[in-house]
Amino acid sequence: MGYFRRMSGLVLAGVLMVTGCTGTTVKPSMTQQDAARTYSAVAIGDIAASDELWHAYAIELRRELANQLVVARAFSQVLDPAPTPLPADVLLISGRLTEVDKGSTAARWIVGFGAGRAHMTGEFQLKDTTGAQIGAYSVRKTYSGGAGIGGANLLDMDDLAKKLGAAAADSLAGWAKTGKFAEK
Repeated sequence: MGYFRRMSGLVLAGVLMVTGCTGTTVKPSMTQQDAARTYSAVAIGDIAASDELWHAYAIELRRELANQLVVARAFSQVLDPAPTPLPADVLLISGRLTEVDKGSTAARWIVGFGAGRAHMTGEFQLKDTTGAQIGAYSVRKTYSGGAGIGGANLLDMDDLAKKLGAAAADSLAGWAKTGKFAEK
């Protein structure tokens, strides 16, 4: 019995170390609640970066946004890239990576508890087929290091960009189903 107890403790410690501590913040800035239920498909428009050095992160964000929108099944179709012109009943999502900070590995190791946290922020706009904006929201993803109170870099910035894309997709899928963005 002692062997199994020790092994389960080691497995739990391993899971905690691999997962790392990430956080998500979603802030809607403008939405039309009744518009959410009128779109059968979503098209992914331009996903850009405010800084040219962040271009690779914008690509990872876009890929994960598209993948997670397919998985969520909130829309009958996910069009990536967006066709021109947009077909009827298609929602266009576009966005911009506005903030990238790698944080401080040393602070995560020495201090922990969120010091030296890495973070990424993206701002997204929703438009209808006429180009009228019907919604906007921002998503911020943070990473505090592994093992709960800080420590090793178990996620790199590409991984954080993917997590940001997944969080943006989850927020959009929630809006499509309920008509509002859930603030986190």
